[in-house]
Amino acid sequence: MQIARSLRRPRSSPRLGRRPWLIAASVALAAASLATACSSAASQTDAGADSATSTPPTVPTSIPSGLTLRVGDQLGYLQQSLKVSGQDQNLPYAVDYSAFVGGPPMLQAFQGDAIDVGFVASTPLIFAQAAKQKIVGVAGWAPEHSATRLVAKSDSGISSWADLKGKKVAYQVGTSAESAVLQGLQSADLKLSDITTVNLPVTQITAALQGGSADIGVLYEPLTSSFIGQNPEFAVALKADEVTDRGAFLIASEKALADAGVSAAIGDYVQRLVRSTAFANAHPDAWAQALYVGEYKLPIEQGNKLLAAQGTTSFLQLPGDLIEPQQNLADLYLANGEIPEKLDVSKQFDSRYNDIVAQAKAAS
Repeated sequence: MQIARSLRRPRSSPRLGRRPWLIAASVALAAASLATACSSAASQTDAGADSATSTPPTVPTSIPSGLTLRVGDQLGYLQQSLKVSGQDQNLPYAVDYSAFVGGPPMLQAFQGDAIDVGFVASTPLIFAQAAKQKIVGVAGWAPEHSATRLVAKSDSGISSWADLKGKKVAYQVGTSAESAVLQGLQSADLKLSDITTVNLPVTQITAALQGGSADIGVLYEPLTSSFIGQNPEFAVALKADEVTDRGAFLIASEKALADAGVSAAIGDYVQRLVRSTAFANAHPDAWAQALYVGEYKLPIEQGNKLLAAQGTTSFLQLPGDLIEPQQNLADLYLANGEIPEKLDVSKQFDSRYNDIVAQAKAAS
């Protein structure tokens, strides 16, 4: 799958009037814990440093008896993926899943050393790097098309990104929803200052739409279909489909990668994710039944329709073709005053599991 899409680079205009740097609220980084983390990191290998050019570390293969891999999940995606494909069987370690909605609380959990790995979209990687968190993407995958939708009342008059000017737009800052908004605004030569941001967790956006405190909101499946099904006066007004929006990443802490046993368990888990994704591509009905019906409580017909709209999901080599679109997105966040300094996004990715991904894909 060709994932690199042309993203227009932000113009070198003066930086916008800066809002308070909202990553402080999203990530809740305490100065003391950050100093401790940085001090500890100084004696370890920077997991993402020069990942695009240097030889990646060798992945250990020995998993100690009794090891527990702590995994951050969103909407049951990882857990259901392994379960429906049978990849959750005969694990040489225990898995402790924690449930999250959105990247910011996932980053908080990493900061508190509550999880070893988790999965997020591209924006949390940018905010984590900007906050000096030692977190990197170790595996990535993307469907052919995004499930991110902007929903408004059918009579809102919003049918293009340019129509967002002056509107109240609800999304969660620090998530892929924000990247969709930024890139959409850029395509219409607009900036964040041209809209009013209504910063809400995705689970509260539908209430904002119903109550009128937002004109349009960024939703994902299954929330989009469920909300419109129960509120037919609303409809999809805009769609987002950039690779930086639809890509997902398994991210790991530097501490987890520095632990030989945990690193080996992550390698095994990555293999299982690759095989489970291949199973889902080959058995869409079973995947729709497990995720959309079993987990999200949607009708099977709707689940099949949503899967067909997203297309085949493919695992990616890291960083591969992701550098350019991810760098463009990070630069866009900088231009809009959302992060304090320019980033080198190559440091957001760790390629040590690329061979494992390639081997699992070949065997699937």
